[in-house]
Amino acid sequence: MKKWNSTALVLTVALALGGVLSLSSCAKGQTASKKQSYEFTTLSKGSIESTVASTGTLSVVSSVSVLAQMSGRIEKVNVDYNDRVKNGQILATINTDLLKLQAKAAQADVDKAQANYDLQALAVQNAKALFDKGLLSDYDYKTAVSTLNVDKAELSSAKASFEEIETEITQYAYITSPIDGIVLERDIDPGASVTGGAVSSSTSLFTIAGNLTQMQIKAEVDELDISSIKAGQDVRFTVEANPGVTFSGTVKEVRLVPETSDNLVYYYVIILADNKSGKLLPGMTANVSFIKEKKSDILTVPSAALRFTPSSLTDAEKQKALFLANLPPDMAAADKEKASADYDAMQKAQAAAKKSGKETTQTGGLSSLMTGGRMMGGAGGPPGGFGGGPGGPTGARRTVSSSSAQGAQQQGQMASGDMTAGDSTTVRKPLWYLDDSGKLAAVMVGVGVSDSLKTEVIGADALEGKKIILKVKAE
Repeated sequence: MKKWNSTALVLTVALALGGVLSLSSCAKGQTASKKQSYEFTTLSKGSIESTVASTGTLSVVSSVSVLAQMSGRIEKVNVDYNDRVKNGQILATINTDLLKLQAKAAQADVDKAQANYDLQALAVQNAKALFDKGLLSDYDYKTAVSTLNVDKAELSSAKASFEEIETEITQYAYITSPIDGIVLERDIDPGASVTGGAVSSSTSLFTIAGNLTQMQIKAEVDELDISSIKAGQDVRFTVEANPGVTFSGTVKEVRLVPETSDNLVYYYVIILADNKSGKLLPGMTANVSFIKEKKSDILTVPSAALRFTPSSLTDAEKQKALFLANLPPDMAAADKEKASADYDAMQKAQAAAKKSGKETTQTGGLSSLMTGGRMMGGAGGPPGGFGGGPGGPTGARRTVSSSSAQGAQQQGQMASGDMTAGDSTTVRKPLWYLDDSGKLAAVMVGVGVSDSLKTEVIGADALEGKKIILKVKAE
């Protein structure tokens, strides 16, 4: 028993020492965290573009496929890839030896039909004379006239067959360009056989682009972004073949028929782009940026500064800092100190009420500090004392809740998310800085357009050039 008692005593002492060391270590860790060093940035004037990213494929604006109008064997090809051609220029010819023989046979049929017609015309003339003298019956006369009409139709048919063959020899055998342009594809070689006639079975011989000084991009835009795209919108894009070169274009149309792939819905957007330089070729992949909004000479801050949250502060400390940041910028220093003290009293009262299981509805003092019923810290500028000025206009206003505690709580929670000020649609977020005593403090600013790297800051002109915390400095 003595042995076990001794062992238990040793363990108890060891655990106690361990707890003390652990508490000491935590205290040191907390102290160290309080002494974090930061990287700073400044608000500065600049330009920002808000864009929608997409990809697409370059193609010619218009092109035509040259088909074979008759069947036969290609005898000669006069053009090659990338050749420029004129409207009516002969691109290739089809062998006509067999057609010439058919033309001779057709000419013989025409001559034969002509001879039969001429003979029958003479027979009708004689039958008419006999019929007039009453020497030929009406039936025999009409039979002669009918035979003449048949011979006339056969003559017309023979002439049409001959003209068809002549057309094939003089026109269809010569494949010509229907437009001015450039040859993109050549699908035949001399000696190849082609099929003509119906479009479904005709052989495509050439593809000719009407104009390569202008190209188009068929881009895919996600359904979430399509509402931001409209005809006439400016576009920038790059192609891998020309790294570092940015091309420009304009949205021609948004096609309303949706496309679905892997449960993702997207729409095709057609973009027109200038190609006088000739650097853009059909089939290239374009990385497209649709310019939603562009602003110049505005106050900007790195977006990372708006995402910064001090890890060295407790939640309660953060809430108080945000509460103070939402106080009116033109509030007197004494009133700010009183508001801070009232806030602390409110927090203590809430904690005591929570501990006793009761609710507190009034703490008093805070409502009177919201001058004229304004919401603390309008969308305008920072609280007084940062940068030595009022910071800007008060901005949007609203009537404060009749419950001071609830109103103060709302003020403390603002900017922890994307809350708006009163009837304004401007989102307000906090920027953190070190005050004159080296303590962390926050200032509320309105945010506007963003390009992910920089964000527009609204109503914070007094902060231009001031140091704002960007992130915790890596040690």
